[in-house]
Amino acid sequence: MKLLYTILIAALQFTSVDNDFKHGNDYNKCLESLQQMYSDAQPGKEKAEVLWRMSRVYLVLGEEEADVSRKRALYNKGIEQALSGIKEDPSNQNCYMWHCANIGRNCQTESLMEQASAVPQMTEDLTMILDNLGESDCSEAWQALSEIYWNHPFKSDNAAINFARKAAVSIPSDELRISTYSYLAELLYKRNWSRSKRTSEARSNSSSFKKKYDSVITRYSYYDGADEIMPWCSSALSSMSDKEEGDAIIAFAKSRYENQGNRTHIDEEDYKKLLKMIKFK
Repeated sequence: MKLLYTILIAALQFTSVDNDFKHGNDYNKCLESLQQMYSDAQPGKEKAEVLWRMSRVYLVLGEEEADVSRKRALYNKGIEQALSGIKEDPSNQNCYMWHCANIGRNCQTESLMEQASAVPQMTEDLTMILDNLGESDCSEAWQALSEIYWNHPFKSDNAAINFARKAAVSIPSDELRISTYSYLAELLYKRNWSRSKRTSEARSNSSSFKKKYDSVITRYSYYDGADEIMPWCSSALSSMSDKEEGDAIIAFAKSRYENQGNRTHIDEEDYKKLLKMIKFK
């Protein structure tokens, strides 16, 4: 009975701190709460749950910091917390996710050579989540993988779009994630394939996607949803150009936001960026 009570208290504390984070409340205060929770947490899974949340807060604090050296120090702190979380619970996908995210933000403050050297570690984290742990519906992991593929000179832009589309269809039903939709739309606008080009590519992609692979990442590099009707479309994607799908995604994301009652600070910031995108696309 005492153990159950302890678990319930911990769950309530996580809910409270998660709400503070999502609604953009004082991030330093959020960090203080997590540090106190860490002191009281049981070793293993419970400490890991605290540590990845601390890593997440350090990333946001780093994004808000103007000074590059202090920014990097915060990202490095986030990396440390995520690594500690992995040691506490190697099966916790969020520890790998925020380890990867902090590495990604940190390397953006460095030279192109140093950015390239960070890619293998980030890819390893995402492979752990999607392949090794089998969390193939982790939207954040698919988007991070997409960003790596899109920005890497020797990786496939088309796979990047397929990963971004998988990220969009994997968004949890209780979250908006407007930035994930706008990211996919932006990639589609940049690639700008015609309907005929998409139709011809879809044939080979469809047969490749249906094959068996040891890696879910390899399989979904072919996932373009051509034979499916996506949440943002009224017809199969094979009948649309990249621009038409991008427009449909933007309209869908805008409608979702406007019909969502309980919006977070992150939702509001993402929506402002979406409106700018609509204005200048």
